[in-house]
Amino acid sequence: MTFARVHTLQMTREQHDEGLRIVTEELLPWLRDTTGFRGLIRLAAGASDTVLVVSLWATEETMRESSEAVSQLGQLSIASSGAQLLSVDEYEVTFFDVGDVNVSRGARPS
Repeated sequence: MTFARVHTLQMTREQHDEGLRIVTEELLPWLRDTTGFRGLIRLAAGASDTVLVVSLWATEETMRESSEAVSQLGQLSIASSGAQLLSVDEYEVTFFDVGDVNVSRGARPS
């Protein structure tokens, strides 16, 4: 079973690039060393300036154990980029199939 924590953010086009840099250079290396971490997905909706950051966890326990540290890092990232945190939600992943996909793109969708 896999679990997911979803951070919903609102940011401007200018904040997008800095937010992506923070995720890839600062947040992701730390997460990769965290017990139970299974992956990270960042989704950007160009028209609404909404960004979803989805972290995947091996168990509900490891997701919850990481909660405080992830929250602190998230707040630092948000403060650095100037984004606004709209919500944080937790889910059980009931279906997930992407094959061998690895996408990394710095450009914001239009």
